[in-house]
Amino acid sequence: MEKSCPRHGVFDLIVSRHPWYYKGLTEFYFNVMPDKMEQKRYYIYLSNRCNLNCPICLLEPNQGAAHDIALSQFREIIKKNKSSRFYLYGAESTLQEDLEQWIRLIKRYGNLVNMHTNGIKIADYEYLKRLKDCGLDYVSLQFDGFDDTIYKKLRGQGLIDLKMKALDNLSKLNISTGLNVTIAKGINEDKINEIIEFAISRHFIKDVSFATLSCLGAAGNEFSLDKLLMPDELIDLVERQSSSKINRKSIFLFQKLYYALLSIFKIRRCYNFQHIALIRSNNNGYIVFDTIFKLKNFEKYLDKYKVLVRKNRPLAAVYLLSRLFFNFISENFLAKLRCVPINILMPGQLRNPKIPARTLLVSFGTVCDFYKYDSQIGKYCGQGFCAMGKDKVVLTDSISDLTLFHDKLNCI
Repeated sequence: MEKSCPRHGVFDLIVSRHPWYYKGLTEFYFNVMPDKMEQKRYYIYLSNRCNLNCPICLLEPNQGAAHDIALSQFREIIKKNKSSRFYLYGAESTLQEDLEQWIRLIKRYGNLVNMHTNGIKIADYEYLKRLKDCGLDYVSLQFDGFDDTIYKKLRGQGLIDLKMKALDNLSKLNISTGLNVTIAKGINEDKINEIIEFAISRHFIKDVSFATLSCLGAAGNEFSLDKLLMPDELIDLVERQSSSKINRKSIFLFQKLYYALLSIFKIRRCYNFQHIALIRSNNNGYIVFDTIFKLKNFEKYLDKYKVLVRKNRPLAAVYLLSRLFFNFISENFLAKLRCVPINILMPGQLRNPKIPARTLLVSFGTVCDFYKYDSQIGKYCGQGFCAMGKDKVVLTDSISDLTLFHDKLNCI
């Protein structure tokens, strides 16, 4: 990708070293995605406060850059956006004193409550239990590996004991959990498969999201292009570390199916996060999704959908869903039934898919920054933000129009 900026000049970066993969996915993605879709997922930036000062934080915590949101101000927002999804976010969401009331309010309007946290406070079992009793559904836990050397470099202090205690509490309370892993070159890029194997053996962990280090916030202070990783490189890493058990072709096939379903249900998701579903088997093993669903044979229907969708979107949706139904009932029906979120087919607010116990969703992505931002991809960003402006709560359409970019916004 070549980029030009009047302040910083011209530069380029490698987005992929596998032309067949990048060309195939980009052509499919931009062909099937609707031109316009409403933002339906908002991260609530509760507070700028944090109990850590991570050297790589993409935010700028503890500097008063953003005002806390009052629950009374947010109440009006959620009343006007009942069909949206809201996620508790912020520098550190557990520092919000009235967090239990936030959870109750969001649950009252039928939303799944997903809380993002560094895990320090939920290492306290009783505190986490109170949050669950209020209706907390899902916890996304910052987790970068199993060695305190990693945490000292990325988070400023050793945290592994607290992380493991938090995970133990999440397991005991059976709270669905996702691991958010920041991958930094030269620090923990060799731990990807180890983290996946760890997650596979723990059924309360529903997803693992690997995101590369981004040039934002504190991480931008000493960032250089030689530290930059793109999702394409993460896929190379997991392919090598898993001895090709997770491979690029499997991710390619699953991602095409994923894009097609996003297209049908008009769900915005970023191209820069690419996924694979792993199906847990006995003895803490797994098989990849395309093995049981035989996506290699199904790819021709996806390619036909790509052609049909530009001519007649409703007809194309009927065509693909019918082919998917026949795939579903053809063989291994019960095995398939146990590993997919069936309620994705439900309408409106009832469509709140939860990842089944047998399935682990793994994603490889990167957050937009000044180097990687692509406006064509950005318009499909699935992460709007709910933040406190000067005098009112505001909803942003994507991360690119949030104040994270400050005055540098005109350079992307």
